[in-house]
Amino acid sequence: MHAAHRHHKALQSYALRLGLPAPVIYMETGLPTGDMPPLERLVRAVHEGSHRIVLVPGEWVFSDDDAQVRRIVTLLRQVGVRRILALPAPHRWPRYATPAMPSFEMTEQEHGRP
Repeated sequence: MHAAHRHHKALQSYALRLGLPAPVIYMETGLPTGDMPPLERLVRAVHEGSHRIVLVPGEWVFSDDDAQVRRIVTLLRQVGVRRILALPAPHRWPRYATPAMPSFEMTEQEHGRP
């Protein structure tokens, strides 16, 4: 599955868990759309009051330059974003570890007795 599609599905799921409406996706594809760039459309929508919460896979989506990320986050807050929420890290269950002590259900053979 393409990474952008996985992010889109994860954002939809996260919005649902938070009780938010389905997210509107502003995605840079690298292809000219004849329209304004996605970030500009997002800033305009926030300024017009359409969005107050922005969900992102991570702030890295704004730029690979930390200073630029901070400028974009500041701009979004200035135009009206109340919260920028990044997807939580996926939960990874610890690997199963065998018990340190044998359980009572073990047979004598399992305990190493003949």
